[in-house]
Amino acid sequence: MKLRLIGVGRGAPELADFEARFIKRLDAFAPCSLIELPDGRGKQSSQRKQQEAKSILDKAEKGFVLFDEHGKSSTSTQWAEWFARQQGDAQVDFVIGGADGVDASVRVAAAEIWSFSRLTLPHQLVRVLALEQFYRAFTIMRGHPYHRP
Repeated sequence: MKLRLIGVGRGAPELADFEARFIKRLDAFAPCSLIELPDGRGKQSSQRKQQEAKSILDKAEKGFVLFDEHGKSSTSTQWAEWFARQQGDAQVDFVIGGADGVDASVRVAAAEIWSFSRLTLPHQLVRVLALEQFYRAFTIMRGHPYHRP
C-alpha cells in the first residue's frame, strides 16, 4: 500500500520534525508522501474553495478519503481494520481542505469522509494527527506495542 496525504496550504514549520518522524516510521509499513496544494487566491471564500477543489480533484485518485469535521468518527482500531481491508499495493489518498473548508464537489467525489473531531482544527494540525494515526493503525495491525489500548 502507498499513502498520500494531500493538503491545501503549507505545513507549520514548528511541526515539520514531527511530520518527518512519522513519515520515516511509516516506511516500515507503507511509503507515505505529503503533497501540498496551493491556497485559493479568490477574494471570496467560495472562489477560494472552487480553486482549491480543482487542485484537489486533479491530484487525488478516485476513492480518496476526505478529512472533514462533519465526517464519520472512528477509533484507532477501526482505522487499522479499514487499512487491513485495502488491496496490497493500492494507493490510498487522504485529503485535507484549506482554511475555508472544501467545496461540495470534493465531498461528492470522496469515497469516504472521516472526522478527527467535531472541532474545527487547523489543517497543519490535521496533518500531524493523520500521520500519527496512519502509523498507529499499522502498528495495531502488526501487534506492535506502540498502541496501548
